[in-house]
Amino acid sequence: MRLGPVSWGMKELLAVHSLRLVLGLILVRFVYPSLFTANNTVIELTDRLVVVLLVYLAVHQHHGFSWQNWKWRDLGRNIGYGLSAGVVLLGVSVFSERLYSTTLALTPVQHPLIMQVEAAASLEQLAVPLFLAGVAAPVAEEMLYRMFTFPVLKQRFGVFLGAIGSAAIFALFHFNAYWLAELLIVGTGLALLYYWSGSIISSIVAHSVINTTKILLVFFGLTTI
Repeated sequence: MRLGPVSWGMKELLAVHSLRLVLGLILVRFVYPSLFTANNTVIELTDRLVVVLLVYLAVHQHHGFSWQNWKWRDLGRNIGYGLSAGVVLLGVSVFSERLYSTTLALTPVQHPLIMQVEAAASLEQLAVPLFLAGVAAPVAEEMLYRMFTFPVLKQRFGVFLGAIGSAAIFALFHFNAYWLAELLIVGTGLALLYYWSGSIISSIVAHSVINTTKILLVFFGLTTI
């Protein structure tokens, strides 16, 4: 199954990515402080919800929100694709981190979720960062970068340049130079997986495999990020 054309374009793409930043800034800097003290969990969850809402509205505005690209009828097959690709991309991710820390002598800037995982003393304390990284992030980010962003760039620049372009946006929005190359490679792989399978389920599962495995490795002290 290959992806067909989409009815949204660059204007909607720029609007959604810009509004994500603007709405997040307004909520976190102005709205939340007037109501309560927002911790990292609230901030992370807010971003995921804003992303899902904006993508939903942008797609719905054109032809009504459709779940056809999720391919629920081929759920088992698409989960299998995602698991297989996730293992491969996880290997790429871990290898690139080892390369950074040894060959290039680079040290990562700790992500707040990783700091939460390292501080977790029980599975109960692990539950929130594991949900955010293993479920919320894959769903929201795959909807935004693969389901919404990649098809527009694919239509304008072709499959491979579109995949690289969507991965570059994916990497840049993480605001971390240490993970830039890694996210570019992994993001390109996720976009090509989405294109090849025709279902966003595959890339969500692959993304979840990567994040969940890395969170568990950190929690059990088998690796650091």
